[in-house]
Amino acid sequence: MVGPRQPPSGLAVRFLGRQVAVLRPGNPPFTFGRGQDRTLRFGHDSVHGAPDRYISRHVGSIRCNEGLWVVYNDSTSRPFDVIVRGVPNPLPPRTASDSHSRWAVSPPGLEIRVGAPSGRYLLSVTVDTPVQPTVDTPEHGDPSTVRLREPTNRERLLLAAKFLALPDPGDAIGNREAAEYASAARPHKEPVTAKAVEDCASRWCRKLQEFGVTDISGRDNINQLGRQLLAWGILRQEDRRLLRCS
Repeated sequence: MVGPRQPPSGLAVRFLGRQVAVLRPGNPPFTFGRGQDRTLRFGHDSVHGAPDRYISRHVGSIRCNEGLWVVYNDSTSRPFDVIVRGVPNPLPPRTASDSHSRWAVSPPGLEIRVGAPSGRYLLSVTVDTPVQPTVDTPEHGDPSTVRLREPTNRERLLLAAKFLALPDPGDAIGNREAAEYASAARPHKEPVTAKAVEDCASRWCRKLQEFGVTDISGRDNINQLGRQLLAWGILRQEDRRLLRCS
């Protein structure tokens, strides 16, 4: 039977080919940029010994937010790229509302590319020791891995409408509003109903519960369900593009 396991609990960060940190929930934020107070400081000197003024003192940070690892742009003037599966996603500078200047980390990870005239600074963020629930197979004497299936295209759209329409990754909107987003994304097909959104979210909640994830059922835990879907890689923040609202 499926054993209770939790999603990956840490991140490994590499820079210039070497591991610079392993992050765990409860750790202080991992910060990067040119400033002296950054956990990872770069751009403070160049091959000629002069600071790279095109690099912000406070470029960004990585923080654990209620079980979900999130990359933040801490600069108020310069964007940087979050690269997922080879596709760059510009992360805009932080604003007063802080909207859309954060990116959730889903397995297996992502890269952060900070541009500058002197070159590009690349950080690799990898989900550390990802946990896969297992089942016992006594006839072979070895455990075999049970993996969650990928959502269908329709399921991915409905989950994105429910959990990615707001700036904070994983925060949920109402089922009726999510149905309107999903319907607008596929105008030539039958409209999506609020019940379809609710059923889809409930179905994936039950699947995660089968893998031992707790505290994700019910209205009070709906945002936690969204964050767990992102943490497990079932939903990815780039799926927001399906909504045609970003």
